[in-house]
Amino acid sequence: MLPEELIRSEAKKADEKFYRLMAIFLGNSKNEIINFLNVVLNSSSFKRGAYAFHPWVAGAKDRYLIFKKFFDEKEIKLVDIDYSSYDNFLGETFDFLILDAVDDFRPNYISALVDSVRGGGFIILYSDTLEKDKLFKNSLIRKDRLVYNYFEERFLRHVKSHQGVFLFIDGELKHYSPPSTDAIKSPYLTENNSDGISSLCKSDDQLKALKELDFVLESGKRILALTAPRGRGKSAVVGLFLSKIMEKGGYSITITSPSYNSSSEIFNFLIKGLNFLRIKYRINRSRSGKILSIQTLNSSAKWLAPDLAKDAEGDIIVVDEAAAIGLETLDYIIRKWDKIIFISTIHGYEGTGKAFLKYLQRLKEQGKFKHITLEFPIRYAKGDPIERFIYDVMLLDAEPKVKVVEGTFYEVNREELFKNEGKLRQLYGILLTAHYRNSPDDLMLLGDLYHEKVFSLDDIAVAQVIEEGGLTEGEINSILNGGGFSGHLIPYKLIKYERETEIAKHNGWRIMRIAVLPELQDKGYGSKLLENIIKTAEKEGIDWIGSSFVAEYRVVNFWLKNGFTPVHLSSVKNEGLNGYSIVVLRALDRELEDVVFELSNYLKEKILRTSHQLYFNVNPLLLAKILRGIRSEQISNQIPEKYKEKIEAYLSGILEYNSVADTIHYLTSEYFRSGKYLLEEIEEAVLIGRVLQGKSWYHLSLSLNIKPRVAEEVLRGAISKLMKIF
Repeated sequence: MLPEELIRSEAKKADEKFYRLMAIFLGNSKNEIINFLNVVLNSSSFKRGAYAFHPWVAGAKDRYLIFKKFFDEKEIKLVDIDYSSYDNFLGETFDFLILDAVDDFRPNYISALVDSVRGGGFIILYSDTLEKDKLFKNSLIRKDRLVYNYFEERFLRHVKSHQGVFLFIDGELKHYSPPSTDAIKSPYLTENNSDGISSLCKSDDQLKALKELDFVLESGKRILALTAPRGRGKSAVVGLFLSKIMEKGGYSITITSPSYNSSSEIFNFLIKGLNFLRIKYRINRSRSGKILSIQTLNSSAKWLAPDLAKDAEGDIIVVDEAAAIGLETLDYIIRKWDKIIFISTIHGYEGTGKAFLKYLQRLKEQGKFKHITLEFPIRYAKGDPIERFIYDVMLLDAEPKVKVVEGTFYEVNREELFKNEGKLRQLYGILLTAHYRNSPDDLMLLGDLYHEKVFSLDDIAVAQVIEEGGLTEGEINSILNGGGFSGHLIPYKLIKYERETEIAKHNGWRIMRIAVLPELQDKGYGSKLLENIIKTAEKEGIDWIGSSFVAEYRVVNFWLKNGFTPVHLSSVKNEGLNGYSIVVLRALDRELEDVVFELSNYLKEKILRTSHQLYFNVNPLLLAKILRGIRSEQISNQIPEKYKEKIEAYLSGILEYNSVADTIHYLTSEYFRSGKYLLEEIEEAVLIGRVLQGKSWYHLSLSLNIKPRVAEEVLRGAISKLMKIF
């Protein structure tokens, strides 16, 4: 029997105090869920809800239709959300949400969609079990079908220890703890007497931010950062601000983000603001209906992908989810643009963490910078128990502590780790704060992956290691002929893209993540941890060790200085991560050293021959670092006499660069093939940027933070040195 009086009472209190409640149904509970909804609806005025599921899985649509029929009879609109496109609904607000977890229990879906429910609303999650026959979890399983349940077991423990969450198993209430309402505060303005666009603000935080955004319009270069946890109305207030300045007229605005959906809320509130101000505008949409630009009589706002946006012309650039763009791109934007607004989530399911905050601190020290933060949620009350539950169960705000370093290296017992909340917050918190690309899925990977090892150094550095390789001829041939990913990332990439099969036959370790507490970075602790992992691998008879990650200068440098060699650089940019994936390897079995050497030299040729096409947007310093990490055969080709004469004419000022571009390209390629890296890194970067990538002097100067005139002087000096070398 359902505790109807308790449900009614709790629903009424939640509605009055504007916080949310959650109900989790496990086992055979469909009838009880309908009964539960009947009780809730008798106590609430719900008009619109959402149902999230995978509609293409057998049986899923039948379950959805049962609920749709129920709500149709109640004349309540039910929006169906396909988990695969859940990010299209992140700007929506619902009275209630039903999460069908029968086919998939995925942390990312839960964390993101729960935020769409307003205060006074309900979230219902239901499934037979949390761990069996789930799509995302099954993707972690290899042919041996082994997987752990540490994440799910911890999830249920948190359900039983948090307020505001009902737990029903086979229709029987197993747990419920009423929220303490004293600390819950409404986000809404008690009274908004503001005039104009300010009257659309929902909280004091938003009202204050709207006023402070005027900072970016002051004369000279201005950089403003707006950060907050998810659901605080960051994008909304920026959209209102843009409508306000478009009313003034004369502004060309560029909006960018890792994906279009990240910026959709800015456009929604820009339109809302323009409508409020009664400004006529025209919308340019894509075929799929996405807003690409908005034009008024004398202002415009358009969305561009980061690579296009950074070089676009205009007055103001807005970078949404800036932490996920990559610091090199942000630096480029700062050099190119005078008026910049960075927006980023802190402690959200995108998980930006301390890495981005450290970057903002650096900007603050440079002056003409303002940092605005928002604290109050918009859709529900501050102190909402479900927000606290999601934060705790997904560890969105894990903050690791600085500890004394004693040099103790050990392998982490993951079963014990997921039962020790303090240690889990410490180790996972290091991964969360040291990287700015995280998601709740990563916590499930940490807990449930069977073919994984976790190592730590004094709980101030941590690494996740995945066992890979040892593939059969059949598995290798399958990948060679277009077969899918087999759970062995490095062998898969080398087989598919490089047609290299030897590495895949040998057992290896892929370091999926390695991180050091931000306060202790650049002190050698990451290298110390890696050194111990390599020694452990050698003792266990592992043949190779490697890593695959989005190539960034500092990260590539870390792996190179620890003896790893670049062997693969993706030909296509990962738009979501705004970068190119790179694979680095270190052979522990001498038989594989020649394979690594050969792969790395193929990569060198690929970069030398295709930088103008495949890697035009890669920072030249990064390409220089990668090329320097590749050992080469020593060659010493003689420069053709005609080439010598042309270069001497260029160095003497008789010929311009364009007249000798072919000759300088030949000389540059021979230099990098030789393996005699005798130039300064900046000289190599200028050669790569101008000669191999074909960047203009202007864009090269933005990439390297030097003036165009200086860039050409550096190139002349490098060419002069090369003439002596050859």
